[in-house]
Amino acid sequence: MRTLPTHGIVALLIAAFAHLALGQGCMMSSKPLAAAKPTQPMPAYEVATIKPVAPDSFVPPLRVYIQQAFGISPNTTGSVIGPDWINSTKLVINGRPPDALRLAMESMTNAEKQQVTELMQQSLLADRFQFKAHFEMHEVPLYQLTIAKGGSKLKEVDDPKQIKFGVNLGSSSIFQGTAPINSLIDFLQCSQEIGGRRVLDKTALTATYHIVLRWSPTQAAPAAGSASVSAAPAYVEGSDLFTALEEQLGLKLVPTKGPGEVLVIDHIEQPSPN
Repeated sequence: MRTLPTHGIVALLIAAFAHLALGQGCMMSSKPLAAAKPTQPMPAYEVATIKPVAPDSFVPPLRVYIQQAFGISPNTTGSVIGPDWINSTKLVINGRPPDALRLAMESMTNAEKQQVTELMQQSLLADRFQFKAHFEMHEVPLYQLTIAKGGSKLKEVDDPKQIKFGVNLGSSSIFQGTAPINSLIDFLQCSQEIGGRRVLDKTALTATYHIVLRWSPTQAAPAAGSASVSAAPAYVEGSDLFTALEEQLGLKLVPTKGPGEVLVIDHIEQPSPN
């Protein structure tokens, strides 16, 4: 794998980001450059090692690494179509970028670093696994974020430019701050309860809002299509994410289906030796 000089890396990254569509965050943000047939080499690890692990080890299967490399949420299990062995094969994959690229990454934003890392992972898959794939549009499970029956409980903020929020995950989790609806949707798509589904905004809410959402991630999410709670009391400890959205924010996640991109693996082999 080639080591690029710093000026070459900068040019490469500019070209790469021209192909990348910034989207919805949380590993669902990158439009895979490999699928776009780039005219320039992608960034690649200078050194990479791939080692097998015991079948019962707490390591995600190769499928999760593939999803990470292509900006697909690791929570979903239906976004990659390929051989069954990628769901059972567990590998420890480590890579070291070239020194010049590591220096260039130090001045990047977190989103840019993530995208460059994804491109290096794609390069590793192509080099060590002879990986080839393409995207297809399939009908996939989705959620629509709508206004609940009782109406929205969100309050607009005076200055729409003051966007600042944080997430505290634990036995009782909190999403809190001032943000537009799309920031809340970005977060929802990352949450384990959503199962990696895309969330479509059907709220018609266009302002910036003060949002406080508290829920218990240990509670099981309601079954798709099940009736939601009609009453809207104040926050009750232990509410699952679906219930908390409706009771606290006046919003509702409605399960549905629609077109979505699915990564179809055309070819993949066991990794070449280190």
